Amino acid sequence: MTEGFLNKLIRRYYAYVDTFRDARSELPIMLRLKLDHSVRVTVETQSLTRGEGWGKGLIRLGEASALLHDTARYLQFHAFGTFRDSDSFDHADHAVDIIRQQDWLEGLPEEEQGPLLTAIRLHNKREVPASLTEREADLTHLVRDADKLDIFRVLEDAVNNGSLASNPEIAWGLPMEGAPNPEVVEAVSNGQTVSYDTVRSLADFVLVQVGWLNGGLHFKTSMRVAAERKTLEFREAFLKTLTDDHAGISRCCEAVRQLTIGQC
Repeated sequence: MTEGFLNKLIRRYYAYVDTFRDARSELPIMLRLKLDHSVRVTVETQSLTRGEGWGKGLIRLGEASALLHDTARYLQFHAFGTFRDSDSFDHADHAVDIIRQQDWLEGLPEEEQGPLLTAIRLHNKREVPASLTEREADLTHLVRDADKLDIFRVLEDAVNNGSLASNPEIAWGLPMEGAPNPEVVEAVSNGQTVSYDTVRSLADFVLVQVGWLNGGLHFKTSMRVAAERKTLEFREAFLKTLTDDHAGISRCCEAVRQLTIGQC
């Protein structure tokens, strides 16, 4: 992907986002958060790809994949008032549909279009298929890792500035109190993906993010960045303010610590 094509794609994306502005030309707060998230995920890919030694063309393709990965979130929240896919639609699949409908990739070689759309479609799926080409797999893991790294920031900012209480949709509107679901604890402590159907409280929501640190990040650079930002430490401390069930929390966090010894 050339720098010129990426810049044109960025302009088209922002023009699309502008269609969701209100009469005062403002984006609703949750959509502003989503736009900010998408931009930050794009920035995250830059540091990750440098750390992994990627070439410039592939770096730009990664940036484009990251910017577009949540394209459907604006329509999702506008139409359904939620970012929870189970209550609306699969936002990754729908993003691919919108990108195709808008013809944003017109002029981009097919060998780049395919991996870009694959990365977007798979960024929220529980598993990454083993059948992907090397470029498809690289881009998919890049977007997934960068997405997680910025979602970590979103939660931390929301907790620190108090916006989680005023905008509970940041955490799917889940109950703020309650012990973690034993099914979630079992999955996270064993390095398994969590079924979102088992997420019933804010503690479960946060433990899902702890689980991303237990095998959910693909690149060593991603693990190193998460460790430098003390991502685990923040979640462990916050979880212990949400519930008295510290045994399950400690079990999950210890599993992460054991995995990351010597990994970063």
